[in-house]
Amino acid sequence: MTENQDDKWFLARIEDLIEEADKGGYVTFSDFLDDHKQSLLTHSVGRLSICKETFGGFQEAERKIAAFCPDFYLKEDPDYLKNQFTEALRFLRIEPVDRRFLKKIPEHRDYLGAILGTGIKREKIGDLLLDESGCVAIVKAEIADYLMSELTSVGAAIVHVTKVTAEALPAAERGVEMTISVSSLRIDSLVSHGFQMGRESAQKMIRQGLVSRNGAVVVNGDRLAQEGDKLTLRGKGRILIREDLGISKSGRHRVLIEKFVKK
Repeated sequence: MTENQDDKWFLARIEDLIEEADKGGYVTFSDFLDDHKQSLLTHSVGRLSICKETFGGFQEAERKIAAFCPDFYLKEDPDYLKNQFTEALRFLRIEPVDRRFLKKIPEHRDYLGAILGTGIKREKIGDLLLDESGCVAIVKAEIADYLMSELTSVGAAIVHVTKVTAEALPAAERGVEMTISVSSLRIDSLVSHGFQMGRESAQKMIRQGLVSRNGAVVVNGDRLAQEGDKLTLRGKGRILIREDLGISKSGRHRVLIEKFVKK
């Protein structure tokens, strides 16, 4: 399935969820959405009688589910959707039973690979937050019990899986904020300065399809980015455009970015 076909299928599915919420008079939920699908959702035309919100378990979550409900619910109870999200998500702590004899401590990709190895689809899984003890996976409620019974190991580590509350989530990953000076807000210029490489190298990465903006592959590096955009360089990390600080005396843009380096 091509990306365009996948987008059409996704938007059709969203229309089905909106219609179901509208006619049924109850809340419907999507699966977890990446940046690209969240962007599609934001720019799609919704119905005035339906409210939509997204949430991924914590404020800074990257992957989120969308909820759709008739607006009269929120008029009666402004926190209605917040409570519904609590019912739709589960937080699973995954911990190695004994870390003392492990030659390699499991990493993010190890936990994700083990979860997918149980047959769970990626769209049922949200963010994975790691700490010194293990990992907390945010998942759809419908697959939590299955995962608790089927996930027994991560790599060479035997693991124990338990349900926890949102209050038990490890601290979210924080990037490094820095100010860069660019001639314009062109994507190729931001990638070049954000990842400390030459403009030609950045343009080559873009031609190879290695750069994405808010989850969508960048085709033209001369397109302008905006505050809030997330630029990802596959295999290297991502930068978040925090703020355009204005034009310097030399006529260059000063841009505050937050950089996350792939470990």
